[in-house]
Amino acid sequence: MTDPETPDEQVSDSVQKLLAHFHQTEQARMDDAKNRLRSEIIPRLVQHRVANIEAAYSGYGDSGAIDGVQYRDAHGQRVDRATIPVPLAETLETCLYEFLPSGFEINDGGQGTVLIDTQTAKVTIQHQENYTETRDSSREFDL
Repeated sequence: MTDPETPDEQVSDSVQKLLAHFHQTEQARMDDAKNRLRSEIIPRLVQHRVANIEAAYSGYGDSGAIDGVQYRDAHGQRVDRATIPVPLAETLETCLYEFLPSGFEINDGGQGTVLIDTQTAKVTIQHQENYTETRDSSREFDL
Protein backbone atom coordinates (compact mmCIF):
# COMPACT_ATOMS: atom_id res chain seq x y z
CA MET A 1 0.00 0.00 0.00
CA THR A 2 1.43 3.35 -0.98
CA ASP A 3 1.17 6.45 1.11
CA PRO A 4 -1.11 9.17 -0.24
CA GLU A 5 0.69 12.24 -1.53
CA THR A 6 1.36 14.94 1.02
CA PRO A 7 0.13 18.47 0.26
CA ASP A 8 3.74 19.50 -0.57
CA GLU A 9 4.04 16.65 -3.08
CA GLN A 10 0.69 17.64 -4.64
CA VAL A 11 1.87 21.26 -5.00
CA SER A 12 5.20 20.11 -6.41
CA ASP A 13 3.41 17.92 -8.97
CA SER A 14 1.13 20.82 -9.91
CA VAL A 15 4.08 23.15 -10.30
CA GLN A 16 5.91 20.61 -12.46
CA LYS A 17 2.86 20.25 -14.72
CA LEU A 18 2.48 24.03 -14.94
CA LEU A 19 6.17 24.45 -15.84
CA ALA A 20 5.97 21.67 -18.43
CA HIS A 21 2.95 23.34 -20.03
CA PHE A 22 4.73 26.71 -20.02
CA HIS A 23 7.82 25.24 -21.71
CA GLN A 24 5.69 23.45 -24.31
CA THR A 25 3.84 26.69 -25.08
CA GLU A 26 7.09 28.64 -25.38
CA GLN A 27 8.60 25.97 -27.64
CA ALA A 28 5.50 26.04 -29.86
CA ARG A 29 5.77 29.84 -30.17
CA MET A 30 9.46 29.57 -31.08
CA ASP A 31 8.76 26.83 -33.63
CA ASP A 32 6.02 29.00 -35.18
CA ALA A 33 8.40 31.99 -35.36
CA LYS A 34 11.10 29.86 -37.02
CA ASN A 35 8.62 28.49 -39.55
CA ARG A 36 7.28 31.96 -40.37
CA LEU A 37 10.80 33.29 -40.88
CA ARG A 38 11.87 30.35 -43.04
CA SER A 39 8.76 29.97 -45.20
CA GLU A 40 7.19 33.42 -45.32
CA ILE A 41 9.42 36.30 -44.25
CA ILE A 42 12.91 35.43 -45.52
CA PRO A 43 11.78 34.59 -49.09
CA ARG A 44 9.99 37.95 -49.31
CA LEU A 45 13.01 39.82 -47.91
CA VAL A 46 15.30 38.13 -50.45
CA GLN A 47 13.02 39.52 -53.20
CA HIS A 48 13.93 42.97 -51.85
CA ARG A 49 17.69 42.20 -52.00
CA VAL A 50 17.99 41.73 -48.20
CA ALA A 51 20.80 39.36 -47.23
CA ASN A 52 21.15 40.32 -43.55
CA ILE A 53 18.95 41.83 -40.88
CA GLU A 54 20.19 43.35 -37.64
CA ALA A 55 17.65 44.23 -34.95
CA ALA A 56 18.84 46.07 -31.84
CA TYR A 57 16.81 45.69 -28.65
CA SER A 58 17.03 46.95 -25.08
CA GLY A 59 15.02 46.97 -21.91
CA TYR A 60 15.02 47.63 -18.18
CA GLY A 61 12.58 48.35 -15.37
CA ASP A 62 9.93 45.98 -16.77
CA SER A 63 9.84 47.62 -20.19
CA GLY A 64 11.67 46.75 -23.38
CA ALA A 65 11.46 46.91 -27.14
CA ILE A 66 13.18 46.45 -30.45
CA ASP A 67 14.96 49.76 -30.97
CA GLY A 68 15.56 49.50 -34.68
CA VAL A 69 16.01 47.16 -37.63
CA GLN A 70 18.65 47.51 -40.34
CA TYR A 71 18.58 45.67 -43.65
CA ARG A 72 21.73 44.96 -45.67
CA ASP A 73 22.34 43.47 -49.08
CA ALA A 74 24.88 40.75 -49.97
CA HIS A 75 27.63 43.41 -50.23
CA GLY A 76 26.94 44.79 -46.73
CA GLN A 77 25.30 47.93 -48.07
CA ARG A 78 22.16 49.22 -46.39
CA VAL A 79 18.87 48.46 -48.07
CA ASP A 80 16.56 51.48 -47.82
CA ARG A 81 13.74 50.72 -45.37
CA ALA A 82 11.34 52.49 -47.71
CA THR A 83 11.78 49.63 -50.19
CA ILE A 84 10.54 47.09 -47.61
CA PRO A 85 6.73 46.90 -47.55
CA VAL A 86 5.36 48.05 -44.19
CA PRO A 87 3.34 44.85 -43.60
CA LEU A 88 6.49 42.75 -44.18
CA ALA A 89 8.56 44.89 -41.79
CA GLU A 90 5.81 44.67 -39.16
CA THR A 91 5.53 40.89 -39.55
CA LEU A 92 9.30 40.56 -39.21
CA GLU A 93 9.38 42.70 -36.07
CA THR A 94 6.55 40.72 -34.47
CA CYS A 95 8.43 37.52 -35.24
CA LEU A 96 11.70 38.92 -33.86
CA TYR A 97 10.16 39.39 -30.42
CA GLU A 98 9.92 35.60 -30.09
CA PHE A 99 13.72 35.36 -30.28
CA LEU A 100 14.46 37.93 -27.57
CA PRO A 101 15.82 36.43 -24.35
CA SER A 102 13.15 35.92 -21.73
CA GLY A 103 13.29 38.66 -19.11
CA PHE A 104 15.60 40.99 -21.04
CA GLU A 105 13.42 43.85 -19.79
CA ILE A 106 13.23 42.89 -16.11
CA ASN A 107 14.98 44.90 -13.37
CA ASP A 108 18.36 46.17 -14.66
CA GLY A 109 17.47 44.66 -18.03
CA GLY A 110 19.67 43.92 -20.95
CA GLN A 111 20.34 44.72 -24.56
CA GLY A 112 21.66 43.13 -27.68
CA THR A 113 21.11 42.33 -31.31
CA VAL A 114 19.30 39.69 -33.28
CA LEU A 115 21.10 38.93 -36.55
CA ILE A 116 19.44 37.06 -39.39
CA ASP A 117 21.35 35.78 -42.40
CA THR A 118 18.79 35.20 -45.15
CA GLN A 119 21.29 33.17 -47.21
CA THR A 120 21.94 30.56 -44.52
CA ALA A 121 18.62 30.98 -42.66
CA LYS A 122 20.51 31.42 -39.37
CA VAL A 123 19.47 33.57 -36.43
CA THR A 124 22.18 34.73 -34.02
CA ILE A 125 21.45 36.51 -30.76
CA GLN A 126 24.14 38.60 -29.10
CA HIS A 127 22.89 39.51 -25.63
CA GLN A 128 24.24 41.47 -22.69
CA GLU A 129 22.53 41.21 -19.30
CA ASN A 130 22.73 44.10 -16.83
CA TYR A 131 22.79 43.66 -13.09
CA THR A 132 23.59 45.67 -10.00
CA GLU A 133 26.15 44.18 -7.70
CA THR A 134 26.37 45.02 -4.02
CA ARG A 135 29.34 44.12 -1.87
CA ASP A 136 28.75 44.33 1.83
CA SER A 137 31.46 44.59 4.43
CA SER A 138 31.60 45.11 8.14
CA ARG A 139 34.42 46.16 10.45
CA GLU A 140 34.58 46.27 14.18
CA PHE A 141 37.04 48.16 16.37
CA ASP A 142 37.90 47.84 20.02
CA LEU A 143 38.43 51.23 21.64
